[in-house]
Amino acid sequence: MLFNKHIALFRIRLYNNHYVITIGRMPATWGCMMMTKTGVTLALLPLAVILTGCGGGGGGANVRGAVPFTSVTAITPNSTVQLSGMSTEATYTADVNANRVTTLGTQTTRANGFTSVIAYGDNYAISTLDLTSAAGTTISLSTANRDTIGSGFTDPTTDSVATASFTSNRQDVILAAAAGNNGWNYQSYGIWETGANTGRGTSGAFSAGAATTNPVNAALTGTGTATYTGKSNGFYVNNIGSPYVTGSTLTANANFTDRTLTVSSTNTKGANNGQLFALNNLNFTGNLAYTSNSNQFTGTINTTGNQSGTLTGQFYGPTAQEIGGLFTIDPAGLERYGGAFGAKR
Repeated sequence: MLFNKHIALFRIRLYNNHYVITIGRMPATWGCMMMTKTGVTLALLPLAVILTGCGGGGGGANVRGAVPFTSVTAITPNSTVQLSGMSTEATYTADVNANRVTTLGTQTTRANGFTSVIAYGDNYAISTLDLTSAAGTTISLSTANRDTIGSGFTDPTTDSVATASFTSNRQDVILAAAAGNNGWNYQSYGIWETGANTGRGTSGAFSAGAATTNPVNAALTGTGTATYTGKSNGFYVNNIGSPYVTGSTLTANANFTDRTLTVSSTNTKGANNGQLFALNNLNFTGNLAYTSNSNQFTGTINTTGNQSGTLTGQFYGPTAQEIGGLFTIDPAGLERYGGAFGAKR
């Protein structure tokens, strides 16, 4: 998912007086637009985060005048919103001339501590967005500095609406799933890159929203089992350093009595140099579990390409209506696969 101007998949270009995202040489948008509350505002909700202490979370002081996020529908104009979540990231270096990632660190996942703050104006227009990953990476965007916040486009890897936000020098980029367009009210996810055009930086993913605070069981959910369906986005670097932005369909079947989930991703696609590729070797399945006093679940995932990794997620919403989380696979050598997902029942 490296967004470097030269080696990354995503490029920022000016087209018909609008900034658009392109993958390699071709548009990834097929119609770029600035979106309303049902689009860009919802998509960027997970970028405004404060830790609430749910599911083993901790810390994070409220910003003066900001209100904790409770749901998409509760957001009002002229307000500052805070949310909480988890993130994973890795450092990278790149050979710009060769269009290759040269080093990529092991992905570090932290199940809490992702923080950010987002300020809304009239008609839900966003004026500032500040993101701090759980490992301390920061991205700060402001329209006063001519940064772009929330340019909407169709993500070809998931065939769904997403938004791109980036600094005026295009070195820091955030791609977020559009919560409203996916029917989500309590969470969303995104991926980011820092240091584009410089040959080094961080790439990562996050999941955030209003975590479920009560024990997740059949009494809370009103059912003994449930199926969650949604999407994922991520990044994949192969063993020779070629980077791909990925997307897939995600399904999770939860048993609230046994406190277990089975998860699968299908139809994984990757975008590289203006082309889409079927990456079915990255499709994965896994068995997850959570304890009676936690809203977070974790477990091992295995790809059809015989790679294994870890998935960490949590329930969102008052009655666990939605889930979101992160996945990472770190084989030996340069190859890496990681990202984030969101889903609802």
